[in-house]
Amino acid sequence: MVQWTGTNFCRNKPFFSAKGQNMDDKIFYMYKVSTLLSISKIVTIHYQKLAKNYAFPEEKHNFWEMIYCDKNNIFVNCDMGKTLLKKGEVIFLSPNEVHSVECDKKIDANIFIVSFVCKSKTMGYFKNKHFVVPDKLRFLLASIMGEAKDTFKIPEFNPNLQKLELKPDPNIGGAQIITNNLEELLIKLIREETSKPTSSEIFISKIENSDAIEDEIIRVLEQNIYGKVCLDQISEELHYGKTTLCKTFRQRTGKSIINYYLELKIDESKKLIRENNSFSEIANLLRFDSLPHFTKTFKRITTMTPREYKNSILLG
Repeated sequence: MVQWTGTNFCRNKPFFSAKGQNMDDKIFYMYKVSTLLSISKIVTIHYQKLAKNYAFPEEKHNFWEMIYCDKNNIFVNCDMGKTLLKKGEVIFLSPNEVHSVECDKKIDANIFIVSFVCKSKTMGYFKNKHFVVPDKLRFLLASIMGEAKDTFKIPEFNPNLQKLELKPDPNIGGAQIITNNLEELLIKLIREETSKPTSSEIFISKIENSDAIEDEIIRVLEQNIYGKVCLDQISEELHYGKTTLCKTFRQRTGKSIINYYLELKIDESKKLIRENNSFSEIANLLRFDSLPHFTKTFKRITTMTPREYKNSILLG
């Protein structure tokens, strides 16, 4: 029987080895999985059978809403105007988007609604969009609904439902399976749309334009002036590849992300110098590797040492 012995999970060191084998014989590496989008909360889940004269008044809320038409068709009034949603189609309503739902007065309809919280930038792709859900993806909708029925108390019809309640004996991991299936559905809808030969949209530029990418990078850097952040962390947080981030940022600013980050730190250090903090304290506060590193960076960016800068203030 093979026995495994654990070691630290880190680069260039073995993760485990078989008993009787030299620990240096096998080296295992971790693949860092990036998250394209992540749903943090499920707000409501409904399956509604609507009478032909049904009309739900305008509302808005601070979370996403997905409406799938399961029978006949409905009208959704939203930022796109009065939109006809046919059987097999889904529409996404953004946070704080005013919307209402109504039948076409001639036939009844069935709809499936899931509302959820997702702060991932990728969700911007779904703004003002509605899709035909391919047959091969509809099982995910059925799985979400089935899991929801076994996990939460869901009334047959209650458009005003504001809080999901767990059943006394819910499915183990039910809520997680719901979010997993919903995330899979969203990702595969993106795949379907962006893989169309006739599509002129490139996903990475469709979600956010270059201005927005630049703004998001700067936001992350400014939030970490008193900390440390690397390109891998920025890439993971913003869900863009490092090459795209670096290329876009340099095109927009003429600077590398790292140099811009260091300039932010040096600008902050000037403020701290004016407040009479010692150079050692400043180097430590701004997370430079050492005082010499801080001094060298300060001089490279300002053409003077921190002491020379301080003396210039005193003379001024």
